[in-house]
Amino acid sequence: MTIFWRFAWLFTILLASCSVAAAPAEKEAGEPRAAPSPWPEPTTAAAACPVTPTVVDQPPDDPNADPFSPGPWFINTDRTVWVSAPPAGYIWRVGGEKVAWIRPQGSDLVVTGRRLDAEAPPLRASIPCCYPTGFQVTGLYFPTEGCWEVEGRAGQHSLKFVIEVGPATLE
Repeated sequence: MTIFWRFAWLFTILLASCSVAAAPAEKEAGEPRAAPSPWPEPTTAAAACPVTPTVVDQPPDDPNADPFSPGPWFINTDRTVWVSAPPAGYIWRVGGEKVAWIRPQGSDLVVTGRRLDAEAPPLRASIPCCYPTGFQVTGLYFPTEGCWEVEGRAGQHSLKFVIEVGPATLE
């Protein structure tokens, strides 16, 4: 099993374990109510965060990985740098996030990030060595919640995207 599929499997298990059982909401006569969401409500600052839209598309095949899923992904304009994005309804969390990147083969990946809505220490990226083809797994460590711009550079190519980062755990 490749690292990417292990990541996908672990991510699925993580999402399943985060589900929250809620008591049925009481309703007024004839007035249906939606079940409460297990995700925190966005703050005013988070609501103003210009989150980059994701793309559903298939990245190029890599000889060191199984075929990639069709997304969601963040993709640069020349389609040379891709980064896996969380599914709709999930936001990245303070602390570590395991993220798959696609970049030009043989290029070194450099990832940086900064918080846009307040002062904060920079994002820390853990980029292990020895991924000889385009597929690269990283750890991204966000020190605070908020609105974050992340940039990945690989050779002459780069990708910037903006995400919302939530608290480390659900309350």
